Amino acid sequence: MNLEKVIEKSRIILIIFMILQPIFDIYYLYTDKIISIFKFSPSTIIRMIFIIYLVITSYLILRKKIKFKYVALLGIIYFLYTVLHIYNSLNFLDTIPNYQSFSFVKEIFYIIRMLCPLLLVFVSYEKKITYKEIRKIVLAIYFIFSIVIIVTNFLGISLTSYADGNKIIKATFFDWFKPGIYDSVGYEYIASKGIFHMGNQISALMTMLFPYLMYIVLKDKFKVSNIIVLFLTMFSMLMIGTRIASLGMIAVLVASIVLYYFFKLKNKEKIRFEKNVLFPLIFMMLTISIYPYLPVANRTYADEMEAIILKRIKETGADLKLIETKEKIKELEKSNKEEEIKKIKTEFIRDYYEIYGMDEKYIIEYYNYELDPDFWFSAFDIRYKDRADHRELKTLLMHRVSELNNNKLDYLFGFSFTRPRNAHIYMENDILVHMYTIGIIGIILLIMPYLGITFYALYLMFKKKKQFNYMNMTLVFCILLVYLIGPLTGNVFDEWIVTLFLGFLTGTLLSYVKEK
Repeated sequence: MNLEKVIEKSRIILIIFMILQPIFDIYYLYTDKIISIFKFSPSTIIRMIFIIYLVITSYLILRKKIKFKYVALLGIIYFLYTVLHIYNSLNFLDTIPNYQSFSFVKEIFYIIRMLCPLLLVFVSYEKKITYKEIRKIVLAIYFIFSIVIIVTNFLGISLTSYADGNKIIKATFFDWFKPGIYDSVGYEYIASKGIFHMGNQISALMTMLFPYLMYIVLKDKFKVSNIIVLFLTMFSMLMIGTRIASLGMIAVLVASIVLYYFFKLKNKEKIRFEKNVLFPLIFMMLTISIYPYLPVANRTYADEMEAIILKRIKETGADLKLIETKEKIKELEKSNKEEEIKKIKTEFIRDYYEIYGMDEKYIIEYYNYELDPDFWFSAFDIRYKDRADHRELKTLLMHRVSELNNNKLDYLFGFSFTRPRNAHIYMENDILVHMYTIGIIGIILLIMPYLGITFYALYLMFKKKKQFNYMNMTLVFCILLVYLIGPLTGNVFDEWIVTLFLGFLTGTLLSYVKEK
């Protein structure tokens, strides 16, 4: 076997694999019809083939340097965690509604899905990808995402970023500026994600990689192609319409320019205003100037509905009825009349949930109020605005389920990913949701290694002064952004479109800081 050919071929395949990620994330590859044919999305199968090939070739190249006992030890640790996680997931209380749908195969696959990006850390560390190669990957990724999102928006065929994600937009960019458009259509049918799978995850990836795009724009000699890609990227991120994509982009742009000038001062370089800085600032000012017309600035549905619901509550006297019911319950609690209390709560919920704007899907279908009136009665104290996007509601539901299950091992090993997903009650808050799904040990083993490696890289950077540079700190910035975005948007550490890049950048950073 010609080792040099294997090394070169696997490097090229890794680069191609990363560039193809937008293609693998096309929505139509994740429809129920396609998944019913292959059992998994074709994208998942192809990604796994790539990863297996890359891991094997990387191991063949480094096999003499790697001590098998350490690989075996890691394998045993992850295997034991998986066994304990599955065992604990199976020992779940069978009286909790909608939480009985557990899939052994899907749960095992979920653990594999969380492990694969960690393997990519090893692959990208071994490949020692150069700046020119990362530049190709980042520019290609942004170009593909941006062109598809912009063109499909202009043609009016883009999928919405919201509204279940499989609906077509009802207004294009050209309609943003029409008076009353957001009243007649609504932002959820204007924000667009092209033909891609999930708006939140695309937002997370594009925001996560944005510091590196800014690095390319600011550090390269002035190139029109860089400026064009930056413009298309910023334009498409506004179209996506999420807070992370639209507002996060502006924050990251400013932070990237600050970081750029920090290292200029550190290196005692001459400070002057450059064209490379001018264009990002111009694009930022254009964004700010049209901000009132952006989808992200018109997420007013919850505010308007809250005013309508508050008015309805007062007109019907539902607020007074709630106070009266609470007082009656207090009296009954003194006599421990639990059945009567349950009946009163159930009747109140049945009579008033519509007036209070409770989502029927949740209160009837996902977690029926008759089975747990205590939870739903307490939910009447939550503001409508906090319930409208279901984040607060899902958080409370997950906590309630954990409370009812009453298993201390849940905190260590989690009570499964598939149960809350199948019950449609999966929290949109990474780290916190994984406290329930994979437990503290799962978080340490599957999510925190990237952060641990990054802190180790920072230690090496301060130890080796030459490694404390603009490029390495940009990579650190990209990685840390994922840990900031995850709790804000959710479903980040669950999706390969984000975590594969997280693994790739983490391994690349480590290879750079360990260079002699």
